[in-house]
Amino acid sequence: MPNGHRVGLGALALMLVGAALVAVATGFASGHAKPTGAHASAAVNRIKLPKKTIGIMGPVDAAEVIKLVNDAAEKAAKTLGWKTIRVDPGGDPAKMAAGMTSLVNAHVNAIVLTTMEPSTIASGLRAAARAKIPVIDTHTKTQSSKYFAGEYFLPPTKEFNLLLGRMKALPRGSKIATINLPQFLNAKIAGDQIKAAANAQGWKIVASHDADLQNLVPDVQKATGDILRANPDLKAVWGCCDFAPAGAVPSIRAARKNVRVYALHGVPSTIQFAKAGSAVVEMASYQQGAIAAIDLLAAHFARGAKIPKHLPKSMAYQMKIVDKSNAGKGFPYPTNKLLAPFKKKWAKLYIKAG
Repeated sequence: MPNGHRVGLGALALMLVGAALVAVATGFASGHAKPTGAHASAAVNRIKLPKKTIGIMGPVDAAEVIKLVNDAAEKAAKTLGWKTIRVDPGGDPAKMAAGMTSLVNAHVNAIVLTTMEPSTIASGLRAAARAKIPVIDTHTKTQSSKYFAGEYFLPPTKEFNLLLGRMKALPRGSKIATINLPQFLNAKIAGDQIKAAANAQGWKIVASHDADLQNLVPDVQKATGDILRANPDLKAVWGCCDFAPAGAVPSIRAARKNVRVYALHGVPSTIQFAKAGSAVVEMASYQQGAIAAIDLLAAHFARGAKIPKHLPKSMAYQMKIVDKSNAGKGFPYPTNKLLAPFKKKWAKLYIKAG
């Protein structure tokens, strides 16, 4: 009996060891095992990204803020090992429509847009939907579309109120001029907001100019000169967009006037005007939505994750006022700084495509 008992225990022990070895082998095969050591863990858990091609387009790369976002989308995609096809329609609506269709015909796997109004690219959007190509529109608010898988926009009211807080230093009765771009929803919203604010603050809008999308800075420079000659007692110029200081400030200087420019969407080249005290600008992490789009597409292609319609709160845009007091620090949201945490995250999650 004692010998039989020992034999039984030995057999049981062998069975348990065998079962444990089978479980470990099965775990490694299914990818659920947790081997010791950082390198082993990373090798098991990181996902090899599939090869993809990303289409990128904004309305006009001559607008610095649009190019800044498109550049960020391209850099983020290439960081993951993806190819890109980029279209610059040069501000021409017909070329915007054709550009969207060309991306679909090129069989890209996804399209990341910068401030593209859906009505302008309607045919291409429908074609992308039929081809099951996800389209994400980023940066400033446009009309919504059922064909957009994601709409990752800056909050226009928050941006405007941030700048308005500084404009309130203008006394009642001040004469101001506005530079607008009404063909884009975000700029139209801002244009309506400055009219309401002027009424509430007792300012008088003596001139308004709708900028030429295909000739932005020279057009605004000429318009500002004309406005100054017609209104020698002008106190301020308000601009909807990034190009306003670059167009208005040189004309103000040429006229030797003490007129300050207040503008939304200041960009790196605007820093020089803020530093000189000629402009007060709202600046934001414009590239955030485009980089987030690439991040969310990576999760979609690697794991089948659903693309969220709106930007997750954890990826929200940042914004601040830049003027003479802080312009010396430079543009507060360089692409490398915004991309860095995503690159760190991607290094842990993915193996680069290619």
